[in-house]
Amino acid sequence: MTNLEPLRPEKAVEMYLTSREDEVTKKSLQNIKSDLKVFMQWCDERDITDMNDVDGRALADFRTWRGEQVKLITLKHNLWTIKKYVRFCEQVDAVPEGTSEKVVIPETTDADEVNDSFIRASDAEDILEYLEKFEYASIRHAVFYTLWHTGIRSSSLLALDLKDFYPEENKLCIRHRPTTGTTLKNKERGERNVFIKDELVAVLRNFINENRADVLDEHGRRPLFATTDTRVSRTTVQRLIYTATSPCYIGKECPHDREPDTCEANSYNLACKCPSSLSPHPLRKGAITHTLNKDTPKDVISDRMDVSREVLDKHYNKQSKDEQMETRRKYLNGL
Repeated sequence: MTNLEPLRPEKAVEMYLTSREDEVTKKSLQNIKSDLKVFMQWCDERDITDMNDVDGRALADFRTWRGEQVKLITLKHNLWTIKKYVRFCEQVDAVPEGTSEKVVIPETTDADEVNDSFIRASDAEDILEYLEKFEYASIRHAVFYTLWHTGIRSSSLLALDLKDFYPEENKLCIRHRPTTGTTLKNKERGERNVFIKDELVAVLRNFINENRADVLDEHGRRPLFATTDTRVSRTTVQRLIYTATSPCYIGKECPHDREPDTCEANSYNLACKCPSSLSPHPLRKGAITHTLNKDTPKDVISDRMDVSREVLDKHYNKQSKDEQMETRRKYLNGL
């Protein structure tokens, strides 16, 4: 039997995160940190100060404790992180060998794993109409239009430099540049050139000429989307989209019977509190669904938006049953 060495949970977490730094993306590392922050909170509540005390019974208690706070799919993701973390603790003699096998991962169905939140094409068009009229070529207009038309992830948008925009060729070049601060979810496999239509080219050109902050980021690169001093952050992009997707922002009536003048969500920093506002990810889902409804082959969408066919069907295809039938019908006519 292996002799255990005392190890504080916070130190074990620090060691584990260091061990993963070169294996995962910055975004994935942030997700791991978030899961382990929850684990350390549980340790604090249970007065666990040594990983030697984490056994099967303790892990079962953590599973129950966390399961009372979150949905099943979130619990599943949390426990996968904990399982890998405990396996690392086995390797450094902080817990007995085999302890990680006592982390029981719950079974989930496809329905558990799918988030149905997405923006509808009609709503996206209303937002674009408003931005075209009142905020033409602003950073909000440029960011929203780019995400909606291309369906790319926020990480891809953040990675764009000024030199990646080729207006004469109607394209954006998405590149993985980890050594100079920007990464893609699928790393080099996510690199591609994306065609953009003339209308978006015009908006981006005017944004660059009139409203883009001409700055260098900390790595000496010229970002396409920039604030007054550096590349836009993920938080900034989220706030721009949360604001644009709030119904009252574009002059629609509040569907939640709130007064805009007194609503806490009626501000740039708190727009995320509006029940109707959406983050960039549902915008991506809506863009993919809209493209499917326009009879674009799934292989084309898969390549353009960097998503596998399996993931596309499971998580991003929000077509109704009738919409799916109509898409098939258009291909089957004449056979």
